[in-house]
Amino acid sequence: MINDLAPTGKPDKEQQSTITEQMTEQVTELSEDMEMVSPGAMLREARKALSLSQEHISSKLNFKVDLVNDIENDIFSPSTPVTFIRGYLVNYAKLVAVEVEDILASYDALDAASIQRSEMLSFSNETTKQAEHSRVMWLSYLIVAVLVGLTVLWWQQESSQQAANPVSLTADSQEVNVEKISDEQAATAVVQGSLSEDTASVTNDVQIIGQKSENETLNSAEVTEIPAVLPELIVSETAQPQVPEISTAVFTFKGDCWVNIYDATGERIAWGVKKAGYVMTIQGKAPLSITVGKPELTSIVFNGKPIDMSAFDDGNIAKFKLPIIAE
Repeated sequence: MINDLAPTGKPDKEQQSTITEQMTEQVTELSEDMEMVSPGAMLREARKALSLSQEHISSKLNFKVDLVNDIENDIFSPSTPVTFIRGYLVNYAKLVAVEVEDILASYDALDAASIQRSEMLSFSNETTKQAEHSRVMWLSYLIVAVLVGLTVLWWQQESSQQAANPVSLTADSQEVNVEKISDEQAATAVVQGSLSEDTASVTNDVQIIGQKSENETLNSAEVTEIPAVLPELIVSETAQPQVPEISTAVFTFKGDCWVNIYDATGERIAWGVKKAGYVMTIQGKAPLSITVGKPELTSIVFNGKPIDMSAFDDGNIAKFKLPIIAE
């Protein structure tokens, strides 16, 4: 509220003396806490001591009432230059008879306190960032450790699988050798039986020829030619050892497709994701064990003959052997 008794001009000497005495008493009472008094509080107390209103101050200084209120509450806009703020404080101090040096010193102390608070806030933010950085660093270490552990585990599994494959391969080789030996023994027995029969037949023919024919020389020449044919028969029937057949398969992929292929020896000859349009030719001992992720995207030609892939469901993994053998 505007005080009707408020002076319209400058305070006289008596009023100035009274104000000075009041301020001296206040300074004496607050001498110990002077550092904590802000410029706005000092100006507000001086105005109230003179029974002046904020409206009166604004009219005398040509300030807005909001500006007077902000000054008394130490609210200074960062966009306002410091020179202007100091000018406002000086004019206000002169109007209410407060020492200008005290007001400016209090303002400078207030500014220093704000700077200190800003520094403390900056330090706190930096400490927080360091803590967050430390947590992120430890999380990164943990992720790296997990990846290393998974890599070691995968390597151990691959080593175990590779160690198991030679054992199965050796067993398969032994079975194949046994089968070959059995086949050779059977073939030898058949040839020996055939040879015995042929020899007996020749002996009988010789006896018959000796009894019936008068031309013993001719007959004996024919008999001597027959045993010469027998070694050739034995050689042809003993045949060369069978060589493992190497089959060829050509894969054409219409889209991205995952495959995994093993030959009869257990060796993996193809695996991984094959891109659309890729043509892959593989060779290995039949039967070939095939696993295809998307059979509808795969065309296969095995030993020059196309394979019908329509028997497999679209979108499902197909597992089969070439030549086609039901699993």
